[in-house]
Amino acid sequence: MSTASAKNRTPHAVRSARMRQRLSRAAYEVIQEGGYVNFRTSAVSKRAGVSQGAQLHHYPTKNSLAIAALEYAYGEAYEQFKRNVASRAGGAELIDLILKDFQDFYLSDYFAVALDILMAGGKNEELHEELTDKSRAFRDEVERYWLEQLVDDGWPLTLAEDVLALSHSLVRGFTTRALIRNDKRQFDRLVKRWREIVLSLREP
Repeated sequence: MSTASAKNRTPHAVRSARMRQRLSRAAYEVIQEGGYVNFRTSAVSKRAGVSQGAQLHHYPTKNSLAIAALEYAYGEAYEQFKRNVASRAGGAELIDLILKDFQDFYLSDYFAVALDILMAGGKNEELHEELTDKSRAFRDEVERYWLEQLVDDGWPLTLAEDVLALSHSLVRGFTTRALIRNDKRQFDRLVKRWREIVLSLREP
């Protein structure tokens, strides 16, 4: 091998990371389209355009692919969270950013796929434990950030915790309700009403 070829060759760690990302995205898309109940590992390698051998090297089991799909969903959701955080530089009201961030997550396909994996994975105790641990780690980081922002903004800790918990309940509840009755006008109205209530609770 020439010196030039050696310098231009992509390092193994980078190629491996790219392959894992490619497979995790494919796993996510397969579950997104067909649901976890129809999830087959052979569909992932086909979707990613790689051999089954390459897939098995990185993700040897269905469980490992399910975890990879969950991590992909949370990773993409986290990128949206970071964009929401960055938008505060424009002077937006904090509660507006929090409600937007919750809606961006809970009304997204990322949450729908993650929930599908979590619900189906509950039948496998070992898989369920790892899935829930990763889910808690992702949401804990996001919620801790917004809690710290509220406290820095002058909110008492307990009140800030209650505002976040109730905001979650509102958005998550309508996510579930939308499965049988998707009334966006009512949802938007109640979010606006909740925003007014939150702002009225804030001390001058």
